[in-house]
Amino acid sequence: MGASCGKGYAGSVQPEPGEGSAEVFGKLHVDDSAADCIPAGYRAKRRQAVSAEVATVSLDQPFELKKVHKSTDAEEGIRTAMQHCFLFADLEEEQRDDVVHTMFKRAVTPVKYGTAAFREGQEGDNFYIIESGHFKVTKADGDQQKLLFEYHNQGAFGELALMYNCPRAATVTAESAGVVWCMERSTFRSIIVVSSMQKRQRYEECLTAMPLFAALTPDQRAAIADCLSLDTFQDGEYILREGEELTSTSKFYLVQSGTVECFKQFSGAKVHVKTISAGSFFGEVALVQHVDSRAADCIAKGRVKLLSLGRDAFERLMGPAETVLAGQVSEYQKFNAHASSSHYAAAEVV
Repeated sequence: MGASCGKGYAGSVQPEPGEGSAEVFGKLHVDDSAADCIPAGYRAKRRQAVSAEVATVSLDQPFELKKVHKSTDAEEGIRTAMQHCFLFADLEEEQRDDVVHTMFKRAVTPVKYGTAAFREGQEGDNFYIIESGHFKVTKADGDQQKLLFEYHNQGAFGELALMYNCPRAATVTAESAGVVWCMERSTFRSIIVVSSMQKRQRYEECLTAMPLFAALTPDQRAAIADCLSLDTFQDGEYILREGEELTSTSKFYLVQSGTVECFKQFSGAKVHVKTISAGSFFGEVALVQHVDSRAADCIAKGRVKLLSLGRDAFERLMGPAETVLAGQVSEYQKFNAHASSSHYAAAEVV
């Protein structure tokens, strides 16, 4: 990272016989995933070269997906490759299926560097998931090409220009033969961008219905919604464990659906202390009090869907809800003090 990239091979992408059908395209470019790679002062605009493309994405506008036939093994290969790409982490199963069914396969063959215009600034037409191959990502730095990143047999690129309707922010070169799975621009925007919009809308509606967030402004709820992730747990799975050490990756949880049962040790006995259902939350006590460990076991009862907020985002965004959280923590402490002395169930959750 950060070293100058010497001359090597630029990649061209050739059709893979017998595996799907789509237009042939020639040059492989890449976006650096960092947001600061969007050109300074750039304003998204309608692309003149693609007259059928909609410049903006709407939740109300239907889009017919173009499915490409492929073998079962090919579909499994795409699903495996998707596991290494954060863009697909929060997709619902139906949307994951759409991604698999619409992608088409291309073989990457290295050609002599410099024989074509492998430059940032060009329009992007496809998003790529790597199945195999070695790729280098570079960006112009004066007269040199600065190495930004390298991919080895996994990863994804090309999303930035498609998501923000801006020029390519960097260039990719193929350092070996390989295989990439491709999704054309309008399909990518329909599945990924619309999915993100729908997810944010669902999460904002969920937050609005929770008393904890009633005092927040729409902008504050929107900021929290952008940072939420969906976590699913099966019956009997531990979500939190009593005594578990807090780390930078610790989370605060909102129950979207299902039930969570909480247990705590009192005088050597494991006691049920609370049932948490949809619309409620847990995981806040340790984060609010800045203690070192969790105070109770939290276990999924049946299938549970949780919206989680990372520790950093919790500390940065939950300030407006501090009064409600502090009041909840105070109630936990009072009840636990009573429970500890009388051997009754405690109410502290985490």
